[in-house]
Amino acid sequence: MKSPGLTIGSLVLSVGAVTLLAGCSGTQARYRLEFDTEDATVRTQLVDAAKRVVQRRLEAIGEDPDNLAVTIENGETILVVDTASDAIKDSITEQLTAPFTMRIMKEVEGTGDITVEGHGSFAAAGITEEHLEWVTAGKDTDPEKGRVMLEFTEEGRAVMGEIFHENVGKYIGLFVRDRLVSKLLVESDEVKENIIITDIPAFLLAEIFADDLNVGLHVTFVPAGA
Repeated sequence: MKSPGLTIGSLVLSVGAVTLLAGCSGTQARYRLEFDTEDATVRTQLVDAAKRVVQRRLEAIGEDPDNLAVTIENGETILVVDTASDAIKDSITEQLTAPFTMRIMKEVEGTGDITVEGHGSFAAAGITEEHLEWVTAGKDTDPEKGRVMLEFTEEGRAVMGEIFHENVGKYIGLFVRDRLVSKLLVESDEVKENIIITDIPAFLLAEIFADDLNVGLHVTFVPAGA
């Protein structure tokens, strides 16, 4: 998989299945969605992405992915999820309210900040979720496969340029929630405004990745009362 100046390793994704015992009676979870943008079009995209994120988490624990709805109450966007038990409700809430982190790290010899079995050790390189603006999923040149484009802020692009310049011939890793999801070989110090990861096995995997990052970056799930 390649983009300018990079050889891209495999993209590893998981929605994290959890086994829980459903109770006899159902329960409802309500979340107020808070956005970091006032753009109506972007908000609509984020609401749709948030619904897909929640549906995948419901499917992962054996719940009906259609047991959710989005309503507007007093000008606020409310996501309502029907679950089979308090245990499942608590699990979903824990997942949706967990802090989101994204880092691009450089591979180092010896002990780094994070060590990944089979991939080596990595140290902070200066890029975090604060430098990522948006992730777009699409189909690759082979329509059976997917691709994602990572768009960085102006500051993020400058830092990425420094990372590329200092790590030619070395690997850097893309970490989401402290998990390695892609490993990239820096082939030259040329960097474009965006990073494109290609040759993802399926478009659905690319969409899952983009949804997870965009929602993590721009949406906060706040538990709301009935």
